[in-house]
Amino acid sequence: MSGKIKNQLRNEKEKLSRMSFGQKAQYIFDYYKFHIIVFIVAVSLIYYVVTTFLNNKPLAFYGMFLNASGTDVTVSDEELERRFAAYEEISTKNQKVVIDTTATFNPNVNSQYSMAQNAKITALFASHDLDVMVIDPGVFTYYALNGAFTDLRDALGEIQYSKYESENRIYYIDGALMEKLKNLDAAQAESVMAEESDAAAGKVETGDESGEKTPGTKSPEEETLDEMEQLAADLMGDPDVISREDFRLPDPEKMEDPIPVGIILTDVSVISEGGFFARTVPVFGIPKVSDRKQLALDFLRFLEVGTKE
Repeated sequence: MSGKIKNQLRNEKEKLSRMSFGQKAQYIFDYYKFHIIVFIVAVSLIYYVVTTFLNNKPLAFYGMFLNASGTDVTVSDEELERRFAAYEEISTKNQKVVIDTTATFNPNVNSQYSMAQNAKITALFASHDLDVMVIDPGVFTYYALNGAFTDLRDALGEIQYSKYESENRIYYIDGALMEKLKNLDAAQAESVMAEESDAAAGKVETGDESGEKTPGTKSPEEETLDEMEQLAADLMGDPDVISREDFRLPDPEKMEDPIPVGIILTDVSVISEGGFFARTVPVFGIPKVSDRKQLALDFLRFLEVGTKE
């Protein structure tokens, strides 16, 4: 170290020795302000890069409990994720396991929150990231009628499927109703809904005044819509969360084309012990878009037993 630098250091020490603690801090900040700012920015940048890298680990599994939360829940998402990762022997250092138990959605509620939740779920379907959904019966049916879930005859082995069938735990939807929904013209449906909205607002016109059909008569499109809504109502029941006491398992004998898409999980180990779906019946389904269907079946087993046997 040169004599010039030594003299500078000695002078700095003498200045600092005559200052109070507050004066020292202010002096150092004023003198080294640029260096301090650069250091803080550098540390922040490193932290951001590291956390972004860690959070962007490849997704190993994504499960969702929809409308499951309540005052009885005692297990966090993080705890479930840790337990399933251990059950499946997934290294969370290299891969990410996500189990979302706090999501809520009611298709009968038209709010910004509900639309945001639906948009999130739609995005998960579109990205093929969603591997499992466990939902209350009404909302499960909403997604099932839109063709969201895998036919369990294709996903389960014959022995496993027969087991759930013998236990009366298979949840069916009617394929004929799905076809009605697919074939209904969106413009016709909007026209009918607009007429119903006008009627509710007191804007009902007579046939003579409007030049259209006489009130009380229905077009074929309206009759089709009424039939479709009735069939959906028979399956979905109450538009809100269906209580356990009011739940009735859809009867495949009353369907034109029964398709098994769900499994009833009432009182299975992880769900009952964690306090999930305390007021309603949980229904398990595997999204058609999932690329990890074997993991989905492993998760079903995990929910039933909780640990490796």
